[in-house]
Parts: sequence; structure tokens; C-alpha cells
Amino acid sequence: MKPDDFRVNAPWLAFRINQRPLQSEDGAHDVFVLQDAGSMFIFGTAFAPEDAEAPPRVEVDPLLQGAWAHRQEWPEELVLSGKPSSDNAFVRAAAAAAIPVRTVPEASMSFYIRDVQSAFEEYFARGAGDA
Repeated sequence: MKPDDFRVNAPWLAFRINQRPLQSEDGAHDVFVLQDAGSMFIFGTAFAPEDAEAPPRVEVDPLLQGAWAHRQEWPEELVLSGKPSSDNAFVRAAAAAAIPVRTVPEASMSFYIRDVQSAFEEYFARGAGDA
């Protein structure tokens, strides 16, 4: 999967971007992004407890609504990696918005994941995440 394979707003991708959990006063967290596959535009991020399958609905719903507000339309599909459960908040939020969900092996999304992970790690390596 690469941007040239898609039109803008065709699929949106949701995936975890950190390789190590972020530590905070509330414990360890993972960071997920919602990204347009065609433009590589990142709509935003959502946080989940360490090793959770996805962020909670209270994080995912505003993320999807913000993406809709930006594009003024839903994507043709939401692509997730792996085998998400039916309790996955991205799956449930997509179903509520009538967005089809497609799952792919994480390796299929590696172009996107590596790109965002690299920027994320660079950002935190500069100490920007310490604020």
C-alpha cells in the first residue's frame, strides 16, 4: 500500500505509531493516528492504554468526527491492521458511521507506519514531547 494506489479520501488508515509506550503521570500509553491513505494527511491522534487494541470510543469518536469535519465526507473504507476484535473502538465507530472496515496485515501498511513513526520518534527525540 502506497499513496499512489489511492484517491484522496478513499481509505482512511488507523494504526499505532509508537514502538515504545509513552510514559505519563497516568501510566503508559500508545498513540494511534487516523490518516488519509491517498494524501498521507494525518487527521489526528488518539491515546490508548499500553497494549490496548485501540483507543477507547471516547477518543476515537472525536477523531473520526474531526476527520469528517475536515473532509465533509466519510471515506470509502477504514483500513486497520491485523485482526481487530468486534470490540475495537475503530470498528465500532466505523460501523456507527456506516464506514466499511477492511483489515490488512501490518506489513501492508508499513510504508505509512514507518513514515509516521519516523516523524514521531524525531519529534520526541528533540525533546518536544517533554512540554
